[in-house]
Amino acid sequence: SSPRRIALASAGSMSDDTSALVAALQASLSADASQRASAEEFLRSRSIQDGFLLRVLELAASDHVDAMTRQSAAVTFKNMVKKNWDPSEPDEVGAVKPVGTSEGEKTRCRGAIVGLMLRAPKLVSAQLSEALSIICAVDFPERWEGLLPELVQRLGSAGNRDFRDVAGVLTTANAIFKRYRGAMKTEELYKELKYVLDTFSKPLLELTLEVSAALDASGANVELTRQLLQCLRLICRVFYSLNSQELPEVFEDAMAEWMGVFHKFLTYQAPPGLASTDDDKASEADQLKAAVCDNINLYIEKNEEEFAPYLQQFVQDVWTLLMSTDLATNRDHLVTSGVKFLTTVASSVHHKLFESPDTLRQVCENIIIPNLQFRDEDEELFNDNHVEYIRRDLEGSDADTRRRGACELVKALTAKFPEHVTSAVTGYVSSLLAQYSADPKKFWKAKDAAIYLVMALTVRSKSLVKGATETNDLVNIIDFFNQHIAPELQAAKGASHAVVRADALKFLTMFRQQIPKTIAGPLLPAIVQLLAADENVVHSYAANCFERLLTVRDGPGVPRYVSGDIAPLSQQLYTNMFHAFTIPDSAENEYVMKCVMRVVAFSGADVKPVATICLQQLSGMLLELCKNPRNPTFAHYLFESVASLVKNVSNEAALMGQFEQLLFPAYQHVLTADVVEFTPYVFQLLAQMIESYPAGATLPESYMAIFPALLTPLMWDRRANVTPLVRLLKAYLTKNSQAIVASGHLQGVLGVFQKLVSSKAQDHQGFYILNSFVESLALDAWAPFLPTIWSILFQRQQTSRTPKFSRCLVVFTSALCVKHGPSSVMDSMNKVQQGIFDMILENVVAVDIVGVTGKTERKLTCVAALKFLTECPPVVDRPGAFAKLLSGVVQQCIKPDDDEPVGEDDDALLEELEANAGYAASYSKLTQGAVKEKDPVPDVVDVRRHVAETLARFSSQRPIASIVVQTPQEVQVALSEYCARVGARIQ
Repeated sequence: SSPRRIALASAGSMSDDTSALVAALQASLSADASQRASAEEFLRSRSIQDGFLLRVLELAASDHVDAMTRQSAAVTFKNMVKKNWDPSEPDEVGAVKPVGTSEGEKTRCRGAIVGLMLRAPKLVSAQLSEALSIICAVDFPERWEGLLPELVQRLGSAGNRDFRDVAGVLTTANAIFKRYRGAMKTEELYKELKYVLDTFSKPLLELTLEVSAALDASGANVELTRQLLQCLRLICRVFYSLNSQELPEVFEDAMAEWMGVFHKFLTYQAPPGLASTDDDKASEADQLKAAVCDNINLYIEKNEEEFAPYLQQFVQDVWTLLMSTDLATNRDHLVTSGVKFLTTVASSVHHKLFESPDTLRQVCENIIIPNLQFRDEDEELFNDNHVEYIRRDLEGSDADTRRRGACELVKALTAKFPEHVTSAVTGYVSSLLAQYSADPKKFWKAKDAAIYLVMALTVRSKSLVKGATETNDLVNIIDFFNQHIAPELQAAKGASHAVVRADALKFLTMFRQQIPKTIAGPLLPAIVQLLAADENVVHSYAANCFERLLTVRDGPGVPRYVSGDIAPLSQQLYTNMFHAFTIPDSAENEYVMKCVMRVVAFSGADVKPVATICLQQLSGMLLELCKNPRNPTFAHYLFESVASLVKNVSNEAALMGQFEQLLFPAYQHVLTADVVEFTPYVFQLLAQMIESYPAGATLPESYMAIFPALLTPLMWDRRANVTPLVRLLKAYLTKNSQAIVASGHLQGVLGVFQKLVSSKAQDHQGFYILNSFVESLALDAWAPFLPTIWSILFQRQQTSRTPKFSRCLVVFTSALCVKHGPSSVMDSMNKVQQGIFDMILENVVAVDIVGVTGKTERKLTCVAALKFLTECPPVVDRPGAFAKLLSGVVQQCIKPDDDEPVGEDDDALLEELEANAGYAASYSKLTQGAVKEKDPVPDVVDVRRHVAETLARFSSQRPIASIVVQTPQEVQVALSEYCARVGARIQ
């Protein structure tokens, strides 16, 4: 069918509604914040009006408005689709589900979008393509059965195709089918894939063969050839998506045709006019060849047996291609894709293709060494864009760089031919090092290549926390380090090239587990000196190296380095770390800040002499950062550093007083200026500082002045605030409960509880507040509120029960029972409704106690349940209820014990720290400011013993053997076993 006509008048005769829409779209791009806000509110308020979404879509495709307005319309359309096409269920219990786009509007948009997208300019089309992908994720194929037939129709028929339209259709198909890559295998996914393959695979092959033939005939027509190559690249991407799960039968049947065209594309010689003139953009021919490499790499990985007949030809094709490809930056993607294919082959059962010494020599000389070289572009990045250089080199985002590809090929070959490859590569390393020794200033790139070759040859596996974890035994790491790395670290300033010093630091960081303290320890002063290096990469790598060394363990809980090892360096270390922040472009250097955090944490109490000076620096940086939060990782480590300082001096009242004076201005700025990125951190630090006050101490007025603001609803509307705010409220309740009760704020706290408990996502946080009441408040201070609390909880349990909510209800009930006795629970519940205690105990506690997790929570609920069983007459008088609750307790005991909590110096803590760096929309936990939870029943060490002894003691007064036999067999067996262990008997 013909593309949908646009029902928009010319600009001069637009309707008032359309004019208002155009004005709002233009204002949404304004530099004036108030204009933007007004425009966004206009668009938001109309976004659910029937017909509005289609009008925005049509405006994006209209030739009657300027390009910026069309782009704004396309972005607005995409955002509206994202929000309103399939609105998510509200989190708050009882809330009305948001109104989404009407079905009629959806049908009209689905009917129009493909045609409009194909005619739109490139930038607009890209936004509409994203919107189409979002719609497809919800509607395709069930509610959009016409999409694929429309795309096939728009591809045209043989001999009658417009290749610009073909490229647009293929771009759309690529956007739709991308989601199959890496998708979980499900019956629903395979059903959808079958439908797609049945409809699209044969037209795709026909199109491929026709475009391939047209390419042969395109001759010197550069523009047509460019279009054809673009189409073929898109075909390859669609091929990749449709084959990414497993080999479809329709592609297996046509494998000869597909592999034939892929071979042709890899060996295609583009006319000179198609060479790329952009240093950063690959030519169309190179883009196509890279896409083919991705496809054959997919086949060797997933369909090795079926692909085997074509393998040798493709290895030859890729080999020839790589041998003839120069070092230009715009050819990087082609080279990395080709090298990745050879690496996959080298790792597979077909690795013998590389086994001859001559082949290995050619691979090293013609593929590995050239692509490992430090190029002028790399040097420019090192000097002018250290952040990107480090991101690629240190953080592993260089998966698609030539150097990473060459290193991975070395690793793959070494794994299959360790002796041959080690011998060959060692020879090249020796040659490179000899070249460097002859003239270090001239041939520093040779040393750089040698170091990377040795790392590639030696590292067999690695992790973020430990560096190299498995190494090649044929390489003597210690000898190489002593001869070629340590001298670079100790060289006088300027004596070696900055890149080589950075490489040496990276080498030590990588092999920190393998290089013993006797060798690495004496180099710590040299690393501290390199923290003051002018080059951003060098002082960043020095900070990373020093920080990583402090994390090395020689066994669980056995740190290799102790605070005494760095104490003599303390003054120079802190001086150089804080000096690094004054070097241009390093004011927010996350590696140096992470080093500060680690050194402070590592020093423990030894940090006290420099704590105030250190905090002066950090608080000043914090105030400056508040003006423009840019780097979340840097900010996270800054707050971690502050938390670590607070932790290490918390028992020194005088120092804590100084800390409060230094930190409160920054806290006040964050809270009054509403710096949303930092409020969760400030709440955690405030909680940590309050928690540091000894029991019975009076909190300074400065803390209590903040308290009322914490209860305002706006604070709790932000998801990231909730967890730290709950901890902060708990800290206030623990340390200053009397003042909170006296000032009448308890009702406000209960308002927060009620808000949280109505949320399915945050209800557990509401229970944390209730549990704090139990732990910190005298019962008479909040007993009048208990019936209302129970009423809220029972209403939620009845109308919107979830397993998590029920478990939390069991834990709270248990905490109240253990602290104030079973009667406090029974009497307060029955004030809501007489007899409801029996119902809750039998239908909630007895049932959901088994699902409770966490060592402390499990123990608490078992102890409470025993109290209900043995101290609450109504339970004993109801044998059925008694048996049910007893079964729940024993079944909880039968479950395996939860793992012990992680120790402070355990590697897992380090991994958590790495994973959680940077603030997020959810919650950014400060590991250094973590609080240890109290055990509400410390007297009970062994729960199973406690069960046996308590029941035996109780049964001597009130026999229960006749009830025990009513429980399931597994309960009776377990109970007998517990009793036998302690010599107890249930009568």
